[in-house]
Amino acid sequence: MTRSVFRYVSWTMAPHLSPGEPEMLHELECSSCLASSGTEADFEAARAWAFSHTGGHPSHRTYREVVVRLWRMAPVRG
Repeated sequence: MTRSVFRYVSWTMAPHLSPGEPEMLHELECSSCLASSGTEADFEAARAWAFSHTGGHPSHRTYREVVVRLWRMAPVRG
């Protein structure tokens, strides 16, 4: 039998920022055909893809943005 001791701990959550990594990742997805820009650290790269995609498919005019942002849980000290 394994014994464990648990205690109640208050937690906080904050953006997980690592040196050299982007704060957020962006992806634009075409609502018509579900084609995607792929995940980009720079929103402008995803936006440029959407303009290019609409240029090749003039009826594809709506997009959804998927944003990935990493978060980290940490116990509150005190």
